[in-house]
Amino acid sequence: MNYDNKKNNLLVVKLGGSVITFKEKPLAPNYQAIDTIVNIIKELKKNSKIIIVHGGGSFGHYWSVKYDMHTMPSAYLDEGVAKVHESMIKLNSIIVEKFIALGIKPFSIQASSFVFNNLPCANRIFDIAEMIKDNDLIPITYGDVIYTSNGNFSILSGDSLMKIISKFLKPKLSIFTTNVDGIFDNVINGNLVSKILLDKDQNLLTNTFDNKIQFSEMKFDVTGGMKRKISESIEIVNSGVPVYLINGFYPERMLDVVNGNDFIGTTIKKKEEST
Repeated sequence: MNYDNKKNNLLVVKLGGSVITFKEKPLAPNYQAIDTIVNIIKELKKNSKIIIVHGGGSFGHYWSVKYDMHTMPSAYLDEGVAKVHESMIKLNSIIVEKFIALGIKPFSIQASSFVFNNLPCANRIFDIAEMIKDNDLIPITYGDVIYTSNGNFSILSGDSLMKIISKFLKPKLSIFTTNVDGIFDNVINGNLVSKILLDKDQNLLTNTFDNKIQFSEMKFDVTGGMKRKISESIEIVNSGVPVYLINGFYPERMLDVVNGNDFIGTTIKKKEEST
C-alpha cells in the first residue's frame, strides 16, 4: 500500500504518562489533566488529522516495575504480563471515555496490531492513516507489553510508538507532552533549551550551534524517561519530522506550536531546517 501524505495535516501527539496519571500514586488517573488536554485536542481536530499515543504512567509503569519488566525481551512472569496489559487497557478506556464525553470520536488500537516481534508492520501502520482519511475518528494507541518470540515478552513504550508512527506516516509534526516545560541544559537548576538542532554528525546543539547538550545524568524509568524521548526524537527528526516537547499541564501550548506562534517548550529539528 502506498500512503499519500501530500496534504499533510497529520499530527502525532503523545500524552505523557506523567501528565495523564499521578505517577507517584499507583493506578491513579489525573482526570483534570486528561480533561484539559482532551479539550485542546478537540480544538486541534478542527484543522488537523490526529493520532494519539499515550504512556502508562502509574498504571503500566507501576506493574512493570513491580514485576521487573523492561523493553528487553524476556520470559517475564505470566502474572506480570497479564497485569501490565490489563492496566493499560483500563487506562486507555478512561481516556477513550473522556474523548467520547467531549464529543470526539476515538478509535482505540492496541500496539500489537501493528508491531510484531518488535518490528513495525508498514501496511498496518499505513492502514491507520487510510482509516481516518474520510472521517473524524482519532486513533489512540498506547505503550503496552507485547509478545516477541520464543515465549518472550517486552515493554513497548509510548515513545517508541511515537517514533514508529512518525517515521512511517511522516506527520506535519510530532508533539510530546511531559510533566516539565521541555528539555533543560542541566539536570539541576538548568535552563530551558527552546531549540535543539541535530547536525549531520548526530550531535544535539543548542541554537547557538556550539553548545553540545549532555544527558548523562538523567534518571531512567522502565521505558527510558527523558533519555528515551530524546533518542526517539532524534530518529523522528532524521526522518524529516520536527519534534516538539511541551508541558502537558499547559496543553494550550500545542495550539501555539501548530499555529506557528511563540511557545514555552523545546523544538528539535535538523540544523539545516532551522530558521
